[in-house]
Amino acid sequence: MNIIKSCLSRLLSVRIKNNGKNNVIKISPKAYLRKVKIKIYGDNNYIEINNGTYLHNVYIRIGFPDCYADNTSLKIGENTTFNSADIQLGEDNSFIHIGNDCMFSFNVELCCSDTHAVLNNNGEISNIGKSIIIGNHCWICKNAKILKNTAIGNNNIVAQDSIITKEFKDSNQILGGNPAKILKENINWSRKRPNSFIPKRR
Repeated sequence: MNIIKSCLSRLLSVRIKNNGKNNVIKISPKAYLRKVKIKIYGDNNYIEINNGTYLHNVYIRIGFPDCYADNTSLKIGENTTFNSADIQLGEDNSFIHIGNDCMFSFNVELCCSDTHAVLNNNGEISNIGKSIIIGNHCWICKNAKILKNTAIGNNNIVAQDSIITKEFKDSNQILGGNPAKILKENINWSRKRPNSFIPKRR
């Protein structure tokens, strides 16, 4: 396995378990990883973590001990932050791509697989996971779950405890509920605290 990383001082308590061939983990020298676990079961998988990204208490899983996944891709854009998350890719050729300047709160799950098969009456598989796509500047709130074959457009918020089960490609929305729906449109968000937008009396 190739592990491309040039700043070991920014990798704190990172554990990597590789069960496969030709797997690549590319970590920017300006990324910061703390308490991160990466387990790979499969071949030709690719992980890319870009500049300014902060990962804390994140578990990345590709494949399963009893069913390897090959040719998957996980890309995390610049200046994206995670407080705790479980990220899972369980199917061949599946991918999770996350844009720049996203903010993930606590206990978020991104699962690009149902982990077990659902079959139709002819015995054909009907629940293959292929992708999760998250645009730029998205805020994913506490306990949110993002499931297989979904998309979230730019500048969107996923509300606390919500479950994303389909594509929301438009921008500037609040998405919430189980399953999630559009709660509000024409919004944006900031990392600043609400008080900083309230004029202070003198």
